[in-house]
Amino acid sequence: MWIDMLSPTAEETARVEGLTGIHIPPHEKMQEIEASSRLFRRGGALVATVPILTGSGGSEPRNSVVTFAFNGRQLVTVRYDTPRAFGSYGALLGECGEPLASAGDALLGLIEAVVDRIADVLEGLVGDLDAVSHRIFHQHARDRRRRRATSRELETLLRTIGRAGDLSSRARETILGVKRMIAFMPHGDAEIGVAAAATRLETIGHDVQSLAEHIDFMSNKINFLLDATLGMIGIQQNQIIKLFTIMSVLFLPPTLVGSWYGMNFRVMPELQWDYGYVYATILAVLSALVPYWVFKRKGWM
Repeated sequence: MWIDMLSPTAEETARVEGLTGIHIPPHEKMQEIEASSRLFRRGGALVATVPILTGSGGSEPRNSVVTFAFNGRQLVTVRYDTPRAFGSYGALLGECGEPLASAGDALLGLIEAVVDRIADVLEGLVGDLDAVSHRIFHQHARDRRRRRATSRELETLLRTIGRAGDLSSRARETILGVKRMIAFMPHGDAEIGVAAAATRLETIGHDVQSLAEHIDFMSNKINFLLDATLGMIGIQQNQIIKLFTIMSVLFLPPTLVGSWYGMNFRVMPELQWDYGYVYATILAVLSALVPYWVFKRKGWM
């Protein structure tokens, strides 16, 4: 009832086509993005190719195309990677210990496993975004000793937000692929060969729609957090430039005093004065402290 092909050779593909009578598209055809190449009927079989999220737990999530070919009696899946949904569905079949009722049951079960996996990924992503939000807006407000994040911490935040954006976009691609596949499938119980198939497809459709709306919300939040992090980086850069500006202004008057009394004119009364050095030193210090006091009073530093 279900033949699962992992990275099949041309000979294996030809053999399965001969056994089932189902046309199996080559890997190059599966990579095409136009709808006519991913959803079509041939020889009484429905062929649907869906990009499925893979590697969501690692640093480089990706979408791997999987083809579902179903003729009402047999299901053939062709994949070149191992999405976790396939492993979880296989484990579920092993735990229940009951054989598949039909190929349609396997098809619906795989679709449900894919949707459940995307939901789990989005739940974990929500936790990551909440942690980033707390780090940006709440942690430094409570920690008086550390008002500004370090450059390394901000870089980590940017990497986390970037990964969340990549993961959400790939999850969206999977959800849209499943949504198109459901719309293309027959919704009659007899056509799929499973009792209550129409009800299950309707439930899957509602789940897919809710996940698509949730991804839209998360995309807006990711953009908001990205803007907030870039704003923090801009504030830090402005603070650094402001510090250098204030320091240059503070050291300008003492430099002027030193330059004035460093002139080599013959007639300078202070040069013959016993307290000339102390006078020039005090004048230089006061010329730096007075601007500092003014800046502090006006709240510029």
